[in-house]
Amino acid sequence: MSFHRIGKYLIATGVSCAMLVGCATQPGGTMDDRQQTVAEGAVIGAVLGGLLGSAVSDRHKGRGALVGAAAGGLLGAGIGSSIADRKAHYSREEDFLVAEIQRNQDFIAEADDQNRQLYQDIARLDRESQRLARDYRAGKATRDALASQRANLEQQLAKAKQINSLAEKQLADASEVHQESRQKRGARDSYTRQLESNVVQLKETRQQSAQNVSSLQRVYDSMAI
Repeated sequence: MSFHRIGKYLIATGVSCAMLVGCATQPGGTMDDRQQTVAEGAVIGAVLGGLLGSAVSDRHKGRGALVGAAAGGLLGAGIGSSIADRKAHYSREEDFLVAEIQRNQDFIAEADDQNRQLYQDIARLDRESQRLARDYRAGKATRDALASQRANLEQQLAKAKQINSLAEKQLADASEVHQESRQKRGARDSYTRQLESNVVQLKETRQQSAQNVSSLQRVYDSMAI
């Protein structure tokens, strides 16, 4: 499966804010299954976004938390909507969960493969960049050669960031499905446990992709002309 196919799993999670209008309750004040899923996703996203916003805003923790909660709520609602849309294709909840587990496993396999390849490329690019920088300082390499290497690093960095972004989305999506299964079916349910395993693996995938971004950024910055 090519890397570009990963994005197809996650297109639905990128819904626009306008879709949130569809989350309104029914006339009787109740919510159907889809609306409930969207609402739960928004709540979880807001909590996570608030924590993240507070963590990264050292000087303005309160404002950072509010901004993070707003952004996280929109993302969470988007994730919920995606899950609800996929649910609609299955008449049995078990079939939906089987498909979600497979979806996660396919993503993990492809993303991990991409991360491993990037990890190897980073080691090579780091060696090449250090050698080129030494040659440039010694007058053995041109400024154009450095610029070309930086352009190559920039492309790899963009790829690493894309993988990391997709991993974050997939993790958030899988976490929501796992949480819903845990609430409805219990922690000991076989589907819930498989989803929990998916979440653990996705966290590791996301961690590696984030590390690749950090490493490539360091190499890229070291090539400043």
